Amino acid sequence: MTSPDNSTQRPLSGTELIAFGFPAMSHALVAGAVYTVLPTHYAANTAITLAQIGTVAGLSRIIDALNDPLMGFLSDRTRSRFGSRKPWIAAAILFCVAAVFQLFSPPRDATWVYFLVWSQVLYTGFTMFEVPRSAWGAEISRDYNERAKIGMYVGGFNIAGALSFYLVPIAMGMLGGSSEITGETLGLIAWIYAIVMPVGILACLWIVPQGRKVDHKQTTLRDVGTTILRSLPARRLFAIVSLWGVGQGAFVGCAFIFYSGYMGLGKSFALIMGLLFLVQVLALPIWSWILPRFDRHRVWAFCIGGGALLAPLLLLLPRGEAALPWLLPLVVAQAFLMAPPNFLPGAVLGDVIDYDTLKSGTNKAGNLFAVHMVLIKVAMALGGAVAFNLLELVGYKVNQANSDFANHGLLAVFIGIPLVFHGAMAALAWNFPLGRRRHGIISRRLQSRRLPLADPALE
Repeated sequence: MTSPDNSTQRPLSGTELIAFGFPAMSHALVAGAVYTVLPTHYAANTAITLAQIGTVAGLSRIIDALNDPLMGFLSDRTRSRFGSRKPWIAAAILFCVAAVFQLFSPPRDATWVYFLVWSQVLYTGFTMFEVPRSAWGAEISRDYNERAKIGMYVGGFNIAGALSFYLVPIAMGMLGGSSEITGETLGLIAWIYAIVMPVGILACLWIVPQGRKVDHKQTTLRDVGTTILRSLPARRLFAIVSLWGVGQGAFVGCAFIFYSGYMGLGKSFALIMGLLFLVQVLALPIWSWILPRFDRHRVWAFCIGGGALLAPLLLLLPRGEAALPWLLPLVVAQAFLMAPPNFLPGAVLGDVIDYDTLKSGTNKAGNLFAVHMVLIKVAMALGGAVAFNLLELVGYKVNQANSDFANHGLLAVFIGIPLVFHGAMAALAWNFPLGRRRHGIISRRLQSRRLPLADPALE
């Protein structure tokens, strides 16, 4: 893990970009399943109800969210020969692998306690990976375009990981089994994750430079709070991601229920989701050509707003296999718009961190990324918990016949909540105060100040 010094902020090589992005693939391999498939699997195969799942999932994410500021604080202050970020990322391996095996193979009599405990272990591992990795990504480059490029590699591997999850049941179906996502599918995913995840992380830690902090001053949690209160870009960004998180929590939590239960496309769900993520991967080269021509916050707003407006078209489709010829082109259009939001938020937050560094003279990358993740997790937890409790309220039952009232309740939750919150998020993001021109000024001023850099032997 003693990678070369990056004091000159040279551009990352192709190998370094791949190594930095690859761990996102194994992370997404299970993260998407945890939010999308696992709740429905537990509702259908254990003693836990939808309301309990929604409440426990929300509670565990909120508890986990409290770990994010602590992890950001510890990551910013850690001093080791491997840097301040890498030791925490390495430690995440143990937490994540153990928790995935337990969560993906629940006993039939599993209760909400089992779900809560192992969810919390997994989320703790996710935090140990996500917060330091995100701060590290902001430190290895401050160039506007290269920061977007780094984010695109991470986002690309993130999409590829989500795609890989759905390729497993598709492959099982091609080999003569079923393409439905079952307990056997989840068990196989757990074994794949246990092999790929540690290898990817260790290779990343070995190959990628540590990055350089702009200053060597210690920050306090009070400093972080002051930054948020005084920084318009920070306040605006955190409001944007909070609105997005509520809508996304409802959407992700109900997607499997909607497609398998309401639409009757359980056997085709892996195909639908596989197409969704495959198109996102294929769309990245197109977006790499588009992004340098526009401010990234407006691309972000356009994609989220456009996706929200496309969702109500689902109401026009028939149910069952007859929907596929009409559904798949809609999925392609949604997937194309979903590609940039995988990496643009981190790049925008990197710009906010540069703005704060210029204003305050201190580096709070770990802490600000932690706050960012806290808000996303709490907002998604709130969105998911509200969605599942509303489904329980309208009497929706997984894998059972449902009344028209229950089905309409599902539609209101799955389509209505994201439409409202994502529409508001897009409107707020469109006029974000940090664009390409202003960030260029900030970057030049940071360089002209020649703020003392941290000792690479300690960072």
